[in-house]
Amino acid sequence: VVSDENWKCLDLPMWRQPVSQRGWALGYCEDYDARREPAGWAHKRFTDRDTARWPSAVAVRDAERIWGGYTSRMTPMLERHNTAPVAMRAWRAPGAGAEEMGDVSLYCDEEVLEPLGEWQDFDLEALNAHLPRANAWTFDLGEELVGHYMIGLEAPAGTVIEISGAELLRDGRPWIFRKGTRYSVRYTTRAGAQRFASFSWSGFRYLHVVIRGDARGVRLAQVGCLEKRAPLTLKQSLHSDDEELQRIFALCAHTLAVGAQEHLIDCPTREQAQYFGDAVFVAQNLWRGFGEPAYLQWYLECFLHAPLNEHGQLNCIYPGVHTTLLDYTLIPLIGQRFYHENRGVYYKPAETLARALRLKEWYDRHLNAAGLVDFDYETYAQRGLRNFIDHPGIGWHNFPHPGIDRDGTSCPLNMFFYGFLQILAEIATDLGRPERAALREQAERLGEAIRTTFYDGTVYHDAVRGGVLSAGTSWQTNALAVYWDLLRGEAATRALRAMLEGYDRLCRCSPYFYFYLLPAMDKAGLHEEAVALIKREWGAMLAAGATTTWESFLGDEKDSLCHPWSTAPFLYLLG
Repeated sequence: VVSDENWKCLDLPMWRQPVSQRGWALGYCEDYDARREPAGWAHKRFTDRDTARWPSAVAVRDAERIWGGYTSRMTPMLERHNTAPVAMRAWRAPGAGAEEMGDVSLYCDEEVLEPLGEWQDFDLEALNAHLPRANAWTFDLGEELVGHYMIGLEAPAGTVIEISGAELLRDGRPWIFRKGTRYSVRYTTRAGAQRFASFSWSGFRYLHVVIRGDARGVRLAQVGCLEKRAPLTLKQSLHSDDEELQRIFALCAHTLAVGAQEHLIDCPTREQAQYFGDAVFVAQNLWRGFGEPAYLQWYLECFLHAPLNEHGQLNCIYPGVHTTLLDYTLIPLIGQRFYHENRGVYYKPAETLARALRLKEWYDRHLNAAGLVDFDYETYAQRGLRNFIDHPGIGWHNFPHPGIDRDGTSCPLNMFFYGFLQILAEIATDLGRPERAALREQAERLGEAIRTTFYDGTVYHDAVRGGVLSAGTSWQTNALAVYWDLLRGEAATRALRAMLEGYDRLCRCSPYFYFYLLPAMDKAGLHEEAVALIKREWGAMLAAGATTTWESFLGDEKDSLCHPWSTAPFLYLLG
């Protein structure tokens, strides 16, 4: 469809402006006044008389330069359907509500709610019978879903309704304002029957609806989640006599199913962005388990198109702009290895080689005399160049154990660079390119430097400073040593057994890093131990009532409770 000056357009006045942003990785709050809808809006039918007063569209100059690089969509078109709650609870909310839209979520979180009974099965007749005394309701969808807030009702004009989503309850009521993110919309009714679905979307299990002021004349006809998800069907599954393991697999499968959107996302709540680090494994999960290759193809295409920043580095997310995580820049080549495993060829290998060689220049500029990538962690973190590896030790989330030691030359970052060089050499060899020999040689030298510098004969240490090995010997570092074959056979088994024996005193992996740890344990002949560890960590999520996988094993106030990066057991159990 090509638009030109013959098209008509109209600024829609029903979304009030200005409003606060929902969160750093999200759009803006919604404050919608249905009384200001233009004629014909309710049914999207406009007469010639209506549109005659609309201004003409204005052609954009250099449109081809701006949009000429667009391609057809690679990922599946999403499907939408309404999902009703399974339970509800009535409240009396006597407060007038927040004046500013940006304050609604916090107000709803902190206001006094008078309980008017316990949880009961969802029933619209029972709900309407409690109106207007019960002017606030919490609805339980039974599990976390991803989609839009949706409500259908009959009401007089000017009734203010606040609708909020929440992943969990706190003190028996929905916890709405979490980690500085706003999860509320405000809707002001027009007179009569109407239906509203939020423009923004989120992940939520609970929907909290508050009718401010006089609730007389309001009658609800529909409420719930307008789900949006890809049309995915499991093609491979787990068939185990172990009921707990089967439930963990199903937990991961549901997380992947609701988390697959237009593109891959970190989570459907506060960070609806695709991160280069974990998205590659989520994409492989979707291919292996659901038979859907498009997300990995899209991910690899993003690697080719993502702009480089002033440092010659990738931002850690795409689309969008954020900080650089130096390990995440190297991880997309793992996606090429997955693609080769699945299809027997690499995805656009020539373009990938050219892009990867450009990125390699930053790491080559930061090699020390031993051939190791070396820089001061704090100095570079202040410049927006962070050695991430995994959450422990960064300070963004809580952990009941030490963090990764990042003080000095980083062993795990060099291991990621080693793996990057290995795959780059494989691609160059496949293409018959002359760079293949130099890449193989650099990888071999780097591997030897890593062994010589960081390995103490039993385990690898996280860092070295001034020739002194760090005290830190994290699970992450030793998992990577086995994952990239820097340790093999008995030495690999010994190192990972040392990690397991240090469960209570060493830095353990977040759920994300199990994408490396579980294959490493399998290589080391520790399959039974890997299954036991899955049951210990993910079983605790199930025991706490999780319906999707948590961002960390604590599932506390800093975590999202629907995080596809925590689905490593799914890929591992598929074999």
